[in-house]
Amino acid sequence: MDILALLIFGVVLFPNVDGLVDRVAIDAFLAFYDRKESPVVAILADLYGTFDRRCEKNSARIVCCTTTLYVWLVSHLFRQEVRHVCPLEGHRSCTEKKEANWDRLLASKEGASVNWFPRWKEGRTGILISCGEFPNVPLMGTRGCINYNLVLAIRQLGYPMREAPLEEGFTPFIARGFNNTNAGVLQRVRKAWERVQKKDEELRGSSNGPIGGYRRWLKAYAQGLD
Repeated sequence: MDILALLIFGVVLFPNVDGLVDRVAIDAFLAFYDRKESPVVAILADLYGTFDRRCEKNSARIVCCTTTLYVWLVSHLFRQEVRHVCPLEGHRSCTEKKEANWDRLLASKEGASVNWFPRWKEGRTGILISCGEFPNVPLMGTRGCINYNLVLAIRQLGYPMREAPLEEGFTPFIARGFNNTNAGVLQRVRKAWERVQKKDEELRGSSNGPIGGYRRWLKAYAQGLD
């Protein structure tokens, strides 16, 4: 069973070289097996790092996300009679998605008609908003570090988007590789995870829709991307 678990880490979760379970995958497996450290942070870091490299290289489209985007749309756009605790279960049971005219559906949707907080996100109190001296969440994976800017996604966790976010809260932070140049950055990230900061009550509001200056900031920011 341990060998099978190691193969899953090397072939499925942290693939690097075809036909080989490299040292990085072995280190991630031992961290999980011996120290009970969750591999989720490393998986997210590698995933975001891959997205960043793909977008940076010739502005390539990430077609591998199409299936995930489809599941997200079904779970957030359609009102379902049974409130499933898993997005995949809701996707399988939703018959309306087969009959929908997607062009018309997406064109008619507004922010108020999106189910931003489905049932499978309920029951969670408090979210990890930042770590240590970082204004966001730095993630360390098997290929380096990249940050997760949670301030841009708190609406999907049931909290309102109040004011325009500070620029430092969504500024990209990327350190590729584990060379000597990045040694100091990696040490900072390790220490930051010793002081995680969670928020809950201070983020709550009467609704989870956009409030105050956030809508104006979002409109201006989107226009700047054109």
